[in-house]
Amino acid sequence: MKGAIVLIAMVVVFCALPVNGALITIKIEAVVDDVVEAGDYLNGQIKVGDLITGTYTYDTDTPDSSPLPGVGRYEHYGYPSGFSLSVGGLHFMTDPTDTYFEMFVVDNNAGVDGYSVTSYINLPLSDGTSVSNIKWSLQDTSELALSSTNLATTAPVLDDWPTNFLQFGAGSGGGRGSAGGPAIGFGVMGHVSSAVVIPEPATILLLGLAGIALIRKGRK
Repeated sequence: MKGAIVLIAMVVVFCALPVNGALITIKIEAVVDDVVEAGDYLNGQIKVGDLITGTYTYDTDTPDSSPLPGVGRYEHYGYPSGFSLSVGGLHFMTDPTDTYFEMFVVDNNAGVDGYSVTSYINLPLSDGTSVSNIKWSLQDTSELALSSTNLATTAPVLDDWPTNFLQFGAGSGGGRGSAGGPAIGFGVMGHVSSAVVIPEPATILLLGLAGIALIRKGRK
């Protein structure tokens, strides 16, 4: 039993430490606030109030390409960076073979703090319909949400951001450098209700070892 207690203590200490790895994956849940269609793309599969679940991944070692003070621009061009979202049986994902995933972190610039995550090139839906930009945008006019333009190793604290807007669409749009906004075919708009960092594999391994130790001890 003593060994199991020590192992659990190690897990607790490890999980309390800040994430230092380059790859960060944020698990999000969001609620659909509006659905706009200019065709029969969705077949009623996505409705207001539906839950959107998924993740986005980024690399904290990505260099800042912005020359502007108070603005961090982080362009990701490779897997596994990007979004993977599901709602109503449909999946919206960054293209892993042609990734263009961009993050902006704005600190005290033009009267706002801002955080945006955008995937410009995405896989089509199962019926071949193209998917335009997938974007999550946060904004705080009090300029208190952020203290730097660095990529964080933690998830955004949603209560710090009065403006919280998630959107994606299908039918047209997308591509490198395309402007944001829903596609002509349809647009899904919502807000993120939960955002947490997914533990690294090492953390999961330690948790698993602790569980195994407890099970073995209980069998003795």
